Amino acid sequence: MYFSNAGAQEAGDRARNTSPASVAAPVDAATVEIAPPESLVRMFDAGKRALVNRDYASALRWLRTAAEGGHAPAQSALGGMYLTGQGVEANDAQALMWYHKAGEQGDAEAQGSLGLMYLQGRGVARDDEAALDWFRLAAAQGDAIGQSNLGVMYLEGRSVDRDAEAVNWIRLAALQGEPVAQENLGRLFREARGVERDDIEAAWWTLRSAEQGNVEAQSNIGLMYREGRGVPQNDEQAVHWLRKGSEQGNAVAQYYLGVSIAEGRGADQDPDQALKWLMLSARQGLALARDYLWANGNVSVESRN
Repeated sequence: MYFSNAGAQEAGDRARNTSPASVAAPVDAATVEIAPPESLVRMFDAGKRALVNRDYASALRWLRTAAEGGHAPAQSALGGMYLTGQGVEANDAQALMWYHKAGEQGDAEAQGSLGLMYLQGRGVARDDEAALDWFRLAAAQGDAIGQSNLGVMYLEGRSVDRDAEAVNWIRLAALQGEPVAQENLGRLFREARGVERDDIEAAWWTLRSAEQGNVEAQSNIGLMYREGRGVPQNDEQAVHWLRKGSEQGNAVAQYYLGVSIAEGRGADQDPDQALKWLMLSARQGLALARDYLWANGNVSVESRN
């Protein structure tokens, strides 16, 4: 199972999912000492607009001013900027501080992010119990990442007894469109973990995740098309998704893409392209790729492991 994690772009994006109000003339951050709540909202909206436009210097200025005024969504967004180094040098301690300020005010996105920081030991000693507590708070408010990660905590029994509620939390996150939760739910149906095995349901969720760019899902749906598992067997579709996973660096996808091209299965035979993908996979340490290359006379594969 995989934990849902806000990536570099998503960390900034999650705090600005709602459409910002018109900000024709935002308050001058340099002149605000004690801003009334409506001014903080306007500064936050200005910061959101700047993030959308990738104007990180302006985003940092507006969000910091709103955050220092106590605006929880701005504090959460500022934490995301420090976490990912958007417009500022990445600093886990600063990210943790701002997430704490927002999370303690009840901001669900900050609570989910705090759970991840405690889970990963970023800016703080690793603490699964604290991660679980923050995920619970976020999940209870409907935060998809919080729900997804709470489900994985229950599923793996991390600081909590394994619980049938794991599937329910993962499903709730998947229904909100959270791609890692969708891939995890597909995996649960493939492996009959907490649910009855259902390859059609597994393929449906895996494809939804793959369509959002999740690399594990792209690799897995490619294999499902290759095998005709939960979907009609289709070598062209298999190659399509395996190529997407390969281009994102997934070693399993690279191996099967290389084999498909070598065999002319779903793609034109091209020995050079096949060798390229198989070598990339082997250099990541995938034994299947190394063995395939060795069996076909390529004995000089260097492994990273």
